[in-house]
Amino acid sequence: MASERKASSSVELRKMLSEVEVDVVGVARLADWTRTKLEDTALRLLPEARSVVVFAMEIYSEVLDLTTGERVTGAASMNDLLERHQEYFAGRLTKAAYDISKASRKLGFKALPLPGQGCPRDARFFEAVFSYKHAAQAAALGKIGWHSLVISPRFGPRVQFSCCLTEAELKPTDILPVALKCGSCHICLDNCPARALTEPDDGAAYSINKFACGSFRSAAGGCSECMRLCPMGRKSKRL
Repeated sequence: MASERKASSSVELRKMLSEVEVDVVGVARLADWTRTKLEDTALRLLPEARSVVVFAMEIYSEVLDLTTGERVTGAASMNDLLERHQEYFAGRLTKAAYDISKASRKLGFKALPLPGQGCPRDARFFEAVFSYKHAAQAAALGKIGWHSLVISPRFGPRVQFSCCLTEAELKPTDILPVALKCGSCHICLDNCPARALTEPDDGAAYSINKFACGSFRSAAGGCSECMRLCPMGRKSKRL
């Protein structure tokens, strides 16, 4: 009886995901990712976790196209506009994570919401305690490209995420209906102002010098060139 109640509650929680006010929702079932870093980091945060719910919002290209990898002292920076833009969506994404977490706990499942911005990070390795992009890829929301960003079918790499770990065992998202390919244009590699991106070795999704990227972003007051220039998901060829 207890197992039947849990199964029924999982179905109810899955239905709630369709009502969350974000652009896309995906689910990865940890049982499908045993002995991987995704499972390891999820279980460190919530040992009872069975599923990872990933929420995504589109970053508007109209805002992103105004940004630059350079900053002139004293001049207005459109990078600041992008930062405000992302802060707004971070709030929406965080709310979604907390809404599903609350619903999950109400149904008797432990849950841990992870925010749309500000996930704890180990500064020694420029690494978050939980990788949203790898969770998003596992949840079939996209594929990680050479720029180390998730390329989604609808929005290309112009997406922002939050996550919720839950004890509920949810049905995973179906695999991507379209094949996403990256690696033929070299635009991100050729235009990275930090020179942090290189062609990955065979079998690797990407190769990035996190320290070079992070240092440049800090000095320049932000940088989103790889995201801005990527042609994937563009409705037009205008950059």
